[in-house]
Amino acid sequence: MLTMRTLLSAFIIILAFSNIGYTQENDKLFAMIYSKGDAWNENIATSEQAYFKAHTRHLQRLRKQGKILVGGRYSNLGFMILKAEDAEKAELITKQDSSVVGGTFKVELFEFHPFYSGCIDTTK
Repeated sequence: MLTMRTLLSAFIIILAFSNIGYTQENDKLFAMIYSKGDAWNENIATSEQAYFKAHTRHLQRLRKQGKILVGGRYSNLGFMILKAEDAEKAELITKQDSSVVGGTFKVELFEFHPFYSGCIDTTK
């Protein structure tokens, strides 16, 4: 007869190994730094900039897909950590943002190698 300890141990092992298929260990992380592009209009609010609504929808899609791990603004810049298979795929993701294509924003992309994960879960 199985003891409670044996069942609990089996459950923990199954739970630990079930995440292996969930995460894509081949994915890399990329820092995306957004700044004002050549088409930025200093005379209107951020939310009124050309392509801004499309930019917002693009980022919402990436969040739902689990591609954006964290994002925020500082100074007059935006910053995100993006998960992608490789640099080419990360670049393609930036080119799907019409605000970047249209020049409202510029984005710089750098491969990101965290040395301390802190409170941000980078496994999802």
